[in-house]
Amino acid sequence: AASASPWLKFWHKQLLQVRSWPPSCLICLDIIFKTLEAMYRVCLPIFATLALIVQGDDDVDFQDTPLLSSLWEATNGGNNDALDRLLDSSPSALNLRSSDGRGLAWWGFEFQNVYALGAVIAYGGDILSAEEDLQGQTAVTMCTENSDCNKDNLIEKAKELSEDIKKRKEERAKAKEAEDADVDGDDDAADDEF
Repeated sequence: AASASPWLKFWHKQLLQVRSWPPSCLICLDIIFKTLEAMYRVCLPIFATLALIVQGDDDVDFQDTPLLSSLWEATNGGNNDALDRLLDSSPSALNLRSSDGRGLAWWGFEFQNVYALGAVIAYGGDILSAEEDLQGQTAVTMCTENSDCNKDNLIEKAKELSEDIKKRKEERAKAKEAEDADVDGDDDAADDEF
């Protein structure tokens, strides 16, 4: 358990040393400081845990993984079916970042892949996020620093395409649910036979 804060102990000691206080005030002060000390011991671990949780949201681990390599390959190669499969099976892939701090949105702009950018939007990501890679570049910077890339056109097409991607994503999810229900139903029927 955490010990009481040094300043709390200091003031407790200082106030109890005042001889002109009536005994009832000293008792009250002692109770107040012991209560504050107990609250400190209880609250400190809670606040420390909350600080770690909040910090964890902002602190993304940058490391290369097979999933990120597959996303990079699908984005670079324009393999939309692979992107769909990867994002359907791992929706958290939107937030993953490679060792250089880049992820799907960066690669979408780098390779001018409208489908990849539309998928980021459809899966709830923000292609215009202010997050930066290790070189301090946002995803959209991959396009704005390339004279062959028309940022506004790319973003407009990605937003339009995102609605279709979202619709097909929902259709795949419904089909998977129906398939899973059929498999579960087949198991129940097999159990009924015995």
